[in-house]
Amino acid sequence: MKIVSVEAIPLGSPLDQPLRWGAMVVGVKGGIVVRVETDDGHVGLGEAGFSAEYFPTVGPIVNDQLAPMLVGQDPRDIAALWQQMLDATHMWGRRGIETYALSGVDIALWDLLGKISGQPVYRLLGAAKSTVRAYFAPSLKPTPEIVEECRRAVADGFTAMKLRATPQLRETVDLVASVREAVGHDAEIMVDGNMSFDRRTALALARELEQLGVAFLEEPILSRSLTQYVDDYSWLADRVSLRLAGGESLLTRFEYIDLLSRRTFDVLQPDCTSVGGISEAKRIADMASAWNIECVPHIACSSGTGISLAAGLHLILACTNAPLIEFDAYGGPGWDGMLVEPLTVKDGHVSADERPGLGVELADDAFERFSLLRR
Repeated sequence: MKIVSVEAIPLGSPLDQPLRWGAMVVGVKGGIVVRVETDDGHVGLGEAGFSAEYFPTVGPIVNDQLAPMLVGQDPRDIAALWQQMLDATHMWGRRGIETYALSGVDIALWDLLGKISGQPVYRLLGAAKSTVRAYFAPSLKPTPEIVEECRRAVADGFTAMKLRATPQLRETVDLVASVREAVGHDAEIMVDGNMSFDRRTALALARELEQLGVAFLEEPILSRSLTQYVDDYSWLADRVSLRLAGGESLLTRFEYIDLLSRRTFDVLQPDCTSVGGISEAKRIADMASAWNIECVPHIACSSGTGISLAAGLHLILACTNAPLIEFDAYGGPGWDGMLVEPLTVKDGHVSADERPGLGVELADDAFERFSLLRR
């Protein structure tokens, strides 16, 4: 069995109104879909990076650098191919677009392996459970709109939600207090700080959020280097009882070593589409388990293809220390006809079925309807 083609293409839908997550603003919901095909007709799907808007940089690495190297090789040799891709991109560094590209291919290889073997990916990884609780993840909007969205989410069965901080401390605290009043104390609330504050303001925010029963605070401190990232969050962790979460922007397992040894975070958040694929995210989750640290993978709400969500789900279902899955509040092309059968939330949970691979298939007209190359 040999790989005959590897292709990355941006699929998505333009938005009428841009969506905001901290500093990130997107005008398109969609992702860089990676398609790997074998000589016997099997096709694996993956996703590279957080958004289709990264295609001008990530796409050429997949199509022009990695694809020629992978064609002719056995797709089942996932660990060997992962190392080859890492070695082939090392001249560009190990942070950013090259790791995004590697991640998309790795996810597609796992989907392919599942289809070849007739097994869902989470069983190939070592199934730990078959369902996981979902949390609702609205974007950054005026407080009344978010309150109403969270109220509807609870009515729809969600028992957890993650709110986005604004750069103003009091505005963020008021948002959390308003949502807490609207949804009650049974619903779990997390807060994403989106690196909006210096460390002393982050400390003041954390102490306010402790009083509101927040489950964890994610990345409130603006950090420009990995050294500052580890030092400042360790400083904050030593001064609050509120659990801290982070790691969504770190790439490969090697950048997590100091965080783990210093127990900086209570919750790690690697993203399959950027950290190095399912292979590397599973390694990081297993490393975290050795320190009794939870793993709640980041799943980019800027995407909406449903492929990154499926990759995150299968990773989570194979981990004993992964209790939650992030679920996009606003859907996207994956739920608008791009996928044959996208994942859904039922009674506040997302469950795997026994479809081989990731369980996602592109509709026959997906490329015609959702390709962004012709727009």
